[in-house]
Amino acid sequence: MKAKFSPLQLLDFKLLESHYEFIVPEEEGFNVKDLFQSYSVDIDFGMGKTDGEGEIQLFTKIEVNFGKKKSLPGYKLMVEGGGTFRIQDPENVDEGLRNNLSQFSTLNMMINNLRNIMYQITNLGPMGGYLLPPIDISQLLRDKAGELEKES
Repeated sequence: MKAKFSPLQLLDFKLLESHYEFIVPEEEGFNVKDLFQSYSVDIDFGMGKTDGEGEIQLFTKIEVNFGKKKSLPGYKLMVEGGGTFRIQDPENVDEGLRNNLSQFSTLNMMINNLRNIMYQITNLGPMGGYLLPPIDISQLLRDKAGELEKES
C-alpha cells in the first residue's frame, strides 16, 4: 500500500540533555518487567520561539524513576530533546487537523524519539533495554493546559 505523507514535517530533532544511572538492586529474584512497570514517569513539554515562519518548536523532557524521593533499583533516566516542525501549506489544511498536528502529533513524535533514545541508552545495561510504556497524549495535553491555566 502506498503511503501518503502527512503535512507535518519534522525538520530537526536534537538531544539536549540525558542522564543514565544504574541503581544496584539489594534484593534478588525480582521480575524486571514488573519493576519497570512500577517506575514513575514524568513528562514535561513546552513550545519555544522559532525564527522560521510557520515553524513549531517543542521541547520535551522525560524522567523515569527520577523523582526527588528515593529511586527504585535499576534504571534512573532523564532525557530532554528539542524538535522543530512545520506544517506544509497550512492554509490548505483544515483548522482541526492543523491543531491536531501542531499539538498532538508533535508531542507524540517527540516522545517517540526520546523513547528510542532511552531504549538505546539502557539496551546494554544490566537489566536490558527499558521501553517507555505507551503514553496518553490527550491526558498530557489536558494536564498541561490545566497547569498553564493555574499559572495565569
